Amino acid sequence: MACLQNAPEHFGSTYEEEALNPKLKFETFIENGSQDHFIFGAFDDEKLVGIVGFDRMDRQRARHRGEVVQMYVDSNYGGQNIGEKLLRRGLEYAFTLDGIEQARLSVIAGNRTAIKLYEKVGFKTFGVQPKYFKVGDA
Repeated sequence: MACLQNAPEHFGSTYEEEALNPKLKFETFIENGSQDHFIFGAFDDEKLVGIVGFDRMDRQRARHRGEVVQMYVDSNYGGQNIGEKLLRRGLEYAFTLDGIEQARLSVIAGNRTAIKLYEKVGFKTFGVQPKYFKVGDA
């Protein structure tokens, strides 16, 4: 949950909201061990420094799609291409799953670093939702 404390402006959830949950979404992914809902991690020795997850749609007519979730790299490890490597490996694995044809993700419009990375690996903007997340009255 360090990402929610260190870069709260980049996430839809807040630290306070997530602290109320008994488990984080990625913990459930790991515990359930499902190939349809998985998380990859990047480590520096035993320290977790980055994560990326994939969440396959459950509905029958949407099972050909999934969403990249929980993308984060510790800011102390920036500039080392960890995010790109994680994202590429996660997507490579996702597209080995039977029937997966599409992957999508969401990003805060002002997060230029993330947008640049996502475009680099092939994602294209297909829509912008103004005020999708609100902080206070802004």
